[in-house]
Amino acid sequence: MKAFRCLLLAMLILSWGLGVSCARKVIHSEATPYAPFRAEPKSVEPRPVAKPEVITKAPSVDQLAAMEREKKLKEEALREEALREKEQKEKALKEETAKRETWDRETIVEKINLESIYFDFDQAIIRPDQKAVMIKNAERLKTNQQVRLRIEGNCDERGTAEYNLALGQKRADAAKDFLEGLGISNKRMLTISYGFERPLEQGNNEAAWTKNRRVDFVPIR
Repeated sequence: MKAFRCLLLAMLILSWGLGVSCARKVIHSEATPYAPFRAEPKSVEPRPVAKPEVITKAPSVDQLAAMEREKKLKEEALREEALREKEQKEKALKEETAKRETWDRETIVEKINLESIYFDFDQAIIRPDQKAVMIKNAERLKTNQQVRLRIEGNCDERGTAEYNLALGQKRADAAKDFLEGLGISNKRMLTISYGFERPLEQGNNEAAWTKNRRVDFVPIR
């Protein structure tokens, strides 16, 4: 009976100890309420989708030839376009240069003011009183080296057309030779005869005829 009591006492003590231990384990803080632990889900990276393999077929001989022809055509078109652009630029530059040179020549022609000379009846010899005019014209031509000259022979109305054309040519040639003797290059001068076709003054008298027997010096524009 005594042994039974001891065993019962031991069981009570053991039961009390276990109860205290469990009580301690289940005590939770009021500030931190109990929440069951949940594991965060792991992020799963999407698997790359494999692209289907594209099987390229090598071009045929005809296709290669066609591609080569197309390439050559494009290159030729580019060369032609570049050539056209170059020609247009060169043309524009030439036109601008020509305009500038024309303006310069016109300005010079206005300033050079070459004087005509006059002849005796039926003569092509330069008169002594006209030589001073020729010398003055030569000096003006030397100052303006870029100017070329047309020497025009004229006659009065008397005589036939053929005779006066020949006489006017002789007068123009005489003036040219005189200027060449003064140092004017032969390459800068050309001659022409108008006979009696271009009278300076109309009339059937000596006053008109004297003015029509002449040589004019015309700078070439």
